[in-house]
Amino acid sequence: MTAQQSVDMDRFSNATALDISWSDLYAVGVVLIALSIFSIIIIGSVKLLILSFKALARFVLYLLGFRPGGVERDSIASRYQSKNYGGHVPDDSHFARFQAYGADSEDEGRSLFAIIVGSGIWLAGAGYVYVLGRDWGWWN
Repeated sequence: MTAQQSVDMDRFSNATALDISWSDLYAVGVVLIALSIFSIIIIGSVKLLILSFKALARFVLYLLGFRPGGVERDSIASRYQSKNYGGHVPDDSHFARFQAYGADSEDEGRSLFAIIVGSGIWLAGAGYVYVLGRDWGWWN
């Protein structure tokens, strides 16, 4: 082995050693807390916006007569049903979808808390990979 190869081997073994200081860990913690707060704000805002549109749609359907117990008597929906469908509503019609959506009282999907926690875990993992990768020399 030549002297140049020996120097290269020493440099390689020193470059791959894990050398993380407390200030690096503190910086990672601060970044992760900031990313978690940012994700809570962004995801919470988007979820609130989506829920407001869903609430508006449910409110409009409620006003038209699509209630959790079915179509309300003497409503716009009941008059439309009797005029256009009579006693039989086709399965794949918009009216049937409105009935189903108006009768459904539970929101489908995950809760806001589960979305926030899940996104925080992904952001924490991304922060760890970025900081450790920078320290290990994967990118500069």
